[in-house]
Amino acid sequence: MLWKKFLLVFMATLWLTPGLALAGDGSTAYVVKKGDTLWGISDRFIKDPNYWPSLWSNNPDITNPHLIYPGQKLYIYDGKIHLVPKQSMDAAGDISGDEVQASRDGELAVQPEPQDAVTITTYGGSEGFIGMEDITAVGKIVDTVDNRLMMADGDTIFVELDDLRSYMPGDALAIYRKGEEIIHPATQKPFGFRVSQVGTIVITRINEQVATATITNSAEEIQRTDLLLPFSPPVREIELKQASAEQRGFLIDARGGKIGLGQNDIIYLDLGTEAGVEVGNVVNITRKRQPSEVISDRTDLELPEVLVGAAVIVTTRPQTSAALVIKSADALFRGDWVTTRTE
Repeated sequence: MLWKKFLLVFMATLWLTPGLALAGDGSTAYVVKKGDTLWGISDRFIKDPNYWPSLWSNNPDITNPHLIYPGQKLYIYDGKIHLVPKQSMDAAGDISGDEVQASRDGELAVQPEPQDAVTITTYGGSEGFIGMEDITAVGKIVDTVDNRLMMADGDTIFVELDDLRSYMPGDALAIYRKGEEIIHPATQKPFGFRVSQVGTIVITRINEQVATATITNSAEEIQRTDLLLPFSPPVREIELKQASAEQRGFLIDARGGKIGLGQNDIIYLDLGTEAGVEVGNVVNITRKRQPSEVISDRTDLELPEVLVGAAVIVTTRPQTSAALVIKSADALFRGDWVTTRTE
């Protein structure tokens, strides 16, 4: 068997002028070209375009899980695709050309040269957060112009503000709502509560005791007693950056309380600025790998974790952070481990 493993490694490290070669044992070596996609590579070599999430999850050595590179090498054997780690090629000086970045639908688009900063689009804002104590709000909604219980875009409302005279017409505020208590999936103890941004308002007039405002955006129906916090324009692009040190924690919740999570969902982690986490850090999402049914009686067997997703930190608080899922090879769940990438 050693000779076969040696042959596969040898085939995987060949630099092939046309990008493709066949070995006598049926393995195929290929070099990624500009314009290639994980979807297309999977379709071409194993006739299954939907294989690419597995291709990514089975190759944790890809340093940035949404990037592949022209010049990166892979080999196909026994119906599986294996990527040669980029670090190995960097050491040999083989990597060259533009980076290629996966978009939302799995296709790839040319990115700037590697020396330029890599950014990712966040698609929105309103990420919300996990509150560890009572929210320090600057005010709340107290009434509207009629007897409706729920309000929406364009409605006129009245708000109480802690420091009414410090605001002027045209000032914007965000509407937040305190949600359910969060139980930590590992400790099974209360950890905080979900706080969701449900809309925005603009003040139109300062009155004697309250301010008049207009709802300018609502993600869901607005209620009296909803809280007001300072408004921060959503960040549309985030520059990816290496974490200063590897930190490990848990996926503890998700925006909207969703259960099965995937690409473009907002998730909440029990890692924050106190752990050195910064906006732009990439985290791997993993879970315990279950033994196959053949050896299911081996309850003592510890197998390597399986990589199921990756996310980018988009907002941070002292003990928690919100992250945008940029790739998922399987549904993500509360209790999955998260680990910051340092390379």
